[in-house]
Amino acid sequence: MKRTMRLLFAGTVYGICAGAGAQDFGDNPACDALGKIAIPKADEPDAAARTRLAGCDSEKLYYAHGATPDYADARRCAFLERENGDELVFGGSAVLMMIYANGDGVPRNIALAKQFACAVQGAPAELDGRLQHLDELAKAGGKTERFDLCDDITSGYMMGFCADHAADAAEVGRDRRVAALTASWSADHRAALAPLRAAADAYFDAVVDGEVDMSGTARGAMAVGARESLENAFVESLTAFEQGRFPDGDAAAFAAADKALNAAYAATIKRYKSDSAEGIAGTVTPDGIRNAERAWIKYRDAWGAFGAKKYPAVSADAWRAYFTREREKALKELAGE
Repeated sequence: MKRTMRLLFAGTVYGICAGAGAQDFGDNPACDALGKIAIPKADEPDAAARTRLAGCDSEKLYYAHGATPDYADARRCAFLERENGDELVFGGSAVLMMIYANGDGVPRNIALAKQFACAVQGAPAELDGRLQHLDELAKAGGKTERFDLCDDITSGYMMGFCADHAADAAEVGRDRRVAALTASWSADHRAALAPLRAAADAYFDAVVDGEVDMSGTARGAMAVGARESLENAFVESLTAFEQGRFPDGDAAAFAAADKALNAAYAATIKRYKSDSAEGIAGTVTPDGIRNAERAWIKYRDAWGAFGAKKYPAVSADAWRAYFTREREKALKELAGE
């Protein structure tokens, strides 16, 4: 999911194009002389590495969320990406900038880091900030925090990429939590989680597609933030239930929650019909909200089906009431209440 989202942003962010590698040092005058700095030949990939790393991803090798980074292969891969014209925001130039700025597996070389900073796609103010930041690192003599691509962002577009990048790391943590929670489950219980997870994905996608305003430059960060909030809530709910903090409620409680939800849903649809008519709704539409609501019903029912197998002492009405109240809160927030 994360890589797909990143590619969605990429083509429209900064006019990324093939060939924006070693010969592209930007329009900043400070970059003019940096292109002449020689790259140590030993740092580049040899023939064996070129074969071994075909199709590699330098970002994954460098950050290695949840594992040990391989800085040497990240460096070799980054050079290959530059040669192939792959200059996405977290592409080869960005990784090499960080490697030389931090001295990751190579001698620290701020001049080379600045050379690669000039080839990173981004807003002019971001380049200015990175070059200044790197100069400050040189003056500090390495006695500073680690340098990262996302340290000096100024644009809404870059916020989206950095939010997506942070979400990759958060996903590793959530996966570990779920693995720990389910380690002692029976095979039947683990199998029962799969359709719930599928329903969650469908609902979360529908929320991002239909209930997040994607009209501004910060749309990427907003989309990632919305998805992360839902993913975190999913794991928090599962954690609470595993700890014995179950939802309660009977048919009357569900009926009351359902009535409140229907009122919130009607008010939200009314608000966005009005906003659409006035041209101020952004990309959120009544149809998008309806699609998310339909996906949510399947998500709520999937929790009930899973709960019936894993936590049979909890009533169906309790599950319905709990998740209906959660959806009411989300709709009220969407409506600005």
